[in-house]
Amino acid sequence: MNCFKKILAVSSVFVIAATAAACHPKDETAVTVGDVKFTSAYYMCALINADSQAKSKVKENLSDSESSTDIDYYSKKIDDKKFVDWVEDTALETLKEIAAYKTLCKENKLEIPEDEKTQAETYADYYWSNYGYSSYFEPNGVGQSTYKSYMTDSYYSAVYFEHLYGADGTKAIDAETVKQKMYDNFIIADMLQVSFSSKTDDEKTELKNKVNTYADELKNGKKTFEEVYIDYNGTKDETDTSSDKKQPKDKYASILGAKDTAYESDQYDTVKEMATGEIKVIELADDAGVVLAVKQDIKADDYYTETLDLTVRHLIKDDEYEKDIKEYAGKLETKVNNYAVKQFKVKNIKEPTTSN
Repeated sequence: MNCFKKILAVSSVFVIAATAAACHPKDETAVTVGDVKFTSAYYMCALINADSQAKSKVKENLSDSESSTDIDYYSKKIDDKKFVDWVEDTALETLKEIAAYKTLCKENKLEIPEDEKTQAETYADYYWSNYGYSSYFEPNGVGQSTYKSYMTDSYYSAVYFEHLYGADGTKAIDAETVKQKMYDNFIIADMLQVSFSSKTDDEKTELKNKVNTYADELKNGKKTFEEVYIDYNGTKDETDTSSDKKQPKDKYASILGAKDTAYESDQYDTVKEMATGEIKVIELADDAGVVLAVKQDIKADDYYTETLDLTVRHLIKDDEYEKDIKEYAGKLETKVNNYAVKQFKVKNIKEPTTSN
């Protein structure tokens, strides 16, 4: 009799599970924005990302007396909103903006180029398998195909931006404005990075002397930067000749960007003040290492005009673009299937367990 009861109990569990699955069918629509439909799993993907953003914001704003390892996130506020409300609102706003990009691209007959679509899918697969995203998303009901769609859809923003503000865009920024903005925010230099990580004081002194010797040899014309680079690293920096893409004239040059740019560099301000061709040994903060820098002329190589073109256009127009997209998204009719959405609770989002 007891055995029969156990079988009956197990059977009941399967019936309940099957009933729950039937209540929330696969690929049910959770949110519709304009003509764009988002499944429950897609909504959950946005919710997970919003939760991650929220936790990062909380950590950034912790007071000196608060621990970063034991945080009661749900007691915090972000932008004067309760934590959970901020996460839910941000997830919904994300879907609205994705719908806006997709709708505007459709209206203008724009598609994500095949190579960029492949790139998005490759990144998604890589993050899923190698960065542990699967152990974060799968326990929360998001499969790899949904995450891949989410990642790919993010590329619609870049497509529409270029349609508006690219060199041939409907609101194109003139080339001289772009070029000047580039010169104001980006520089190039040959950079030899020397880390002091795990080094003794004697080893640090030895490395400093070595780098200072390199600097003297460069100034005296006894060595080229390439010779210095090979001497320190023991190998040549090989240029990728497998691509048909244009290459920089100086393969050792690094792009250094001002604050809040895609190439933001701690050494930007120091190197910007140097004259072209000037050589300097820069000591890093907290005795982290030194950098041997040789400033080069970004204006002398049109490779950078092409390479940084869209980056600079974003720098000029991103604020305007984001404002306009938010306004457009706000005008699209949004329908939320509360039955589908309310099954997902911010406080129930599972995070991967880490072992020490």
